[in-house]
Amino acid sequence: MTEEVQGVEEREGALVFFFEETGYPFVKAEFERIAAPFQSGPISCELILDQNWNEEWEKTIKPIKVGRFWIRPSWDIGIVPEDKIELIIDPKMSFGTGYHETTRLMMAGIEEMVREGDRVLDAGTGTGVLAFSALKIGASKAVGFDVDPICKGNADENSLMNGLSERFQMFVGTEKVVPSQTFDIVLANINRETLRAMLPALKVFMTDEAKLGLAGLLISDREIMLKELETNGLISVRETTEGDWWSVWAINSTSIGTILNSLL
Repeated sequence: MTEEVQGVEEREGALVFFFEETGYPFVKAEFERIAAPFQSGPISCELILDQNWNEEWEKTIKPIKVGRFWIRPSWDIGIVPEDKIELIIDPKMSFGTGYHETTRLMMAGIEEMVREGDRVLDAGTGTGVLAFSALKIGASKAVGFDVDPICKGNADENSLMNGLSERFQMFVGTEKVVPSQTFDIVLANINRETLRAMLPALKVFMTDEAKLGLAGLLISDREIMLKELETNGLISVRETTEGDWWSVWAINSTSIGTILNSLL
């Protein structure tokens, strides 16, 4: 049956399976047999007519205001508010449109933490929206990496549309693919366990006075991550929340005086 099923979506109180219309009788019978011991409701089937799915998807992506930034897809040609910094982001299959709380939390931190001329490392780059935010407000260069090859093509295209391709470099893989160098700002919007495993490596990329911004974390992750930061010689200097999500910025504990003075 796995060959007939082309997709699965988890919804509240239900699982939705997608398959070709011609396979309906067989698939329905198999579902009824497998689900019988666990089933708490009826099995129903709906015919989905073919349509231009890319066009339908594009309709859902609208411009969004995130702090000083105005994020829009390339196909939206509306007027950008005069007081906003334009970011053109086509997400395709990559993460980072400004619609998710974790992206907004990181962008708010970037506005506050990035200084003119900073060198930026963006871990788990996705669309490149965080790296480009930093570049738009004065960072001199940004390097990104992501394990998903699709993200490189997407981020490179977005960097070109924003006129940032000469200051942006993207690699495919883990942090190990990034050439040895140090950065003033290190960004990582991923998830708790990946960040915990990656922290020692990210710290190697930090200058003595660098700032590390983390997101992709729930409020319930706070105590675990603060302890993890302390274990790695880092100390929190900024924490923010939105909904259930939490973001933290940290610095080397040995450089706290110098860095805090620079933020005043």
